[in-house]
Formats: sequence, C-alpha cells, structure tokens
Amino acid sequence: MKRERANSIGDPPCPASSSTSSPPRALLAAPAHAADWLEQAWSDAAVARTGTPAITLSASAVLLVLPEATLADAHAAGVSTPEAVRLFLGRYGQHCSAGLDLDRPHPHLRVQLFLQKPVALEDAGESTQGEILDALKSAKTKPLPRVERLFAVTDAPAEIFIDYAPQRHARCVRPGDAVS
Repeated sequence: MKRERANSIGDPPCPASSSTSSPPRALLAAPAHAADWLEQAWSDAAVARTGTPAITLSASAVLLVLPEATLADAHAAGVSTPEAVRLFLGRYGQHCSAGLDLDRPHPHLRVQLFLQKPVALEDAGESTQGEILDALKSAKTKPLPRVERLFAVTDAPAEIFIDYAPQRHARCVRPGDAVS
C-alpha cells in the first residue's frame, strides 16, 4: 500500500515516490491574466470585455458589483471569493467617503456582492428588457441606437463578511478642515 505525502506548501498530497531520491519537481504556469487579476480588474480592456465594476459605500455595508469574469480570474489565481472581495476593496475602494471610512480597519464588514455578466439583449430578463426599452423611449432618438454590449447584474446579492484592513492610506480633507 502506497502512502501519500504532503508537499511543503500545504497543497493536496501527492502520490508517494517509490525511490528514495528527491521528488520530481513540476513547473506550474498560470496565464498572465490569472496572475495579475487584480491589476487588470478595472483596466479599459477588462471593462470593454466584462463590464464596469462598481463600489457603493454606506454606513452599514458595501455594495460591490464585480464582473463574473473578474471573480473567475481571481479563483483561477487561487484566491477565494471573500479574499478577492477584500483585495478588490483595498485596491479600488474610495477612501475619502462620509459613508464608510476605508482608511481604518472594519472587522466583519458586510459586503453585498452582485455579479455582472454579458448577455444578449434577447436573453436578458423581462425586467431588464423593459428598463432598456424605457431608456430608449425616453432618449427619443431616431433611429433607435443599436445595443452592442449589455451587462446584466444578478438580482440577489451574495452576502459576504470580510475583515477589512486598509492596504494604503489617504489624506482626506473634510469640510471645515484647514487646507493651506
């Protein structure tokens, strides 16, 4: 019976080797987009392909719209959903906000995560199609513009709690502060 051994970095066990020499080493490569998912998450190319992320801060929660493809890239890079949310907020969250101060830690911060994905207009839900039709009617342009890209957001958010700690600090100017 062969025993499995664990490797040194906490990955799943690998099969035992029958020889006493050092185990063979494998080079694992990930696509460049997986390695730098956070850097590319709000790039022009990513926005054109997957839609625009959005962060709304309130006193009690963060509303985060994240493209489904961005979260998939984070997962491909070995990052869990809560960790991806924490990293994304740390990188792109507005620090100077009266709603929620991201310059200080927030243990157990409530995040409502909405996922966004591209859909064909004819495949969009009835309410989404109705909203688009209403917007086109109110624009009162002839001929009607062609909808080339449509990104739909999930109706119900996933609720995630993260321990947020700022990765950077901003110097915020508040009303009444001396600025000179």
